[in-house]
Amino acid sequence: MMQHSSALQTQVRPCACLTARGQPSASLRIPNAPSRLSAPQRRITSRGYAHHAARLSSRVLCSAQQATGEGTLISKTEIPAFIPRQDLMAQLLRWAQNEATDPDTIGKYGLPIKVAPFNKEDGRLWGLTFSILRDGALATELGLRYDEEEVLKHEFVGRGADGFPTLEGNSVAIHGKNLEIRKLDSNTVDEVSRTAIRGICSELVAAINKYYAFGSCFVDDTT
Repeated sequence: MMQHSSALQTQVRPCACLTARGQPSASLRIPNAPSRLSAPQRRITSRGYAHHAARLSSRVLCSAQQATGEGTLISKTEIPAFIPRQDLMAQLLRWAQNEATDPDTIGKYGLPIKVAPFNKEDGRLWGLTFSILRDGALATELGLRYDEEEVLKHEFVGRGADGFPTLEGNSVAIHGKNLEIRKLDSNTVDEVSRTAIRGICSELVAAINKYYAFGSCFVDDTT
């Protein structure tokens, strides 16, 4: 099997999860997808990446830095240009809706959740909103969104004189360079709510890992 270990490295920033006052606390992270690989290379390396992804599936990157955008930034990761934005988000929406309606939702997250799509003004699906409920009222909301930055997508991957992959051919700008998780309100977060937030983020990471490895949020090595 071909090895592309350099493409599997995860960039991790100093990070933390929200405390009751919305300040950083426990360390978590989201993995980056393998980048600069052609479709055949991604198929060849999918199982190897799944192995690496499984090691990261229970952790979420929570940056202490606040970037431009709604609410408080919890996590941010760059999505490689070859990942189709609309397909990834559509699958994450289906996954999240299944999680919210699962009879074991409260047992898994500690609190009930609701999920709603977030669309841009032109109608494109651009994210999700997780509403965490407590005693019938809204405890807090999380937003999963692409940002407004752009990344260049090239026609194909070549090989440089040093043997490493190079991006070649014409390029097109892809809107939505990074995927962010944000706390959308200023509500106080207690331990019960923090447990729900961590659970949602961890399961979200696992779904993204499956998409990176298999092209679907609903399959893994056992299916």
